[in-house]
Amino acid sequence: MRRAHGAVGLVGAAVLLLGGCDVLNTDKTPDRVRNGTSELDLTVTGRPTPGSLSITEHVLARLKARDVDGLADLAAKDGGSKDDAKHWVTRWGKAAQRPVTAHFLLGEHESTVDVRFTGERATLSLLLKDNSYDDKYGVVLSAID
Repeated sequence: MRRAHGAVGLVGAAVLLLGGCDVLNTDKTPDRVRNGTSELDLTVTGRPTPGSLSITEHVLARLKARDVDGLADLAAKDGGSKDDAKHWVTRWGKAAQRPVTAHFLLGEHESTVDVRFTGERATLSLLLKDNSYDDKYGVVLSAID
């Protein structure tokens, strides 16, 4: 009987330890609010995958926030530098404050997203690269107008 109580106690401690890890996390802000994507006035056309939509939302949120470092972090492998991200923010940061439409054209390893900001004549074309077939994209920042 004593062994059973000891085992139950160990199992209970393990459950509290593993399941209670989130107890110390007091920030219950949803991810979409925390990363800025819930604030986007975004219309989507075409057929995005969850990964291509997610990276596009993150790029647009970083542009809207004029966050050079955050945008540079979204770059695909060999897809651009912090200087490229700074150029994007300079060029598109003001336009990103307005409603936007993103049209998705999917390819096998790459996807293209044509982004139109309301009131902007030019189109921002995003080239998204998925190097590992896992629907996790990076954006090519070096391919800007």
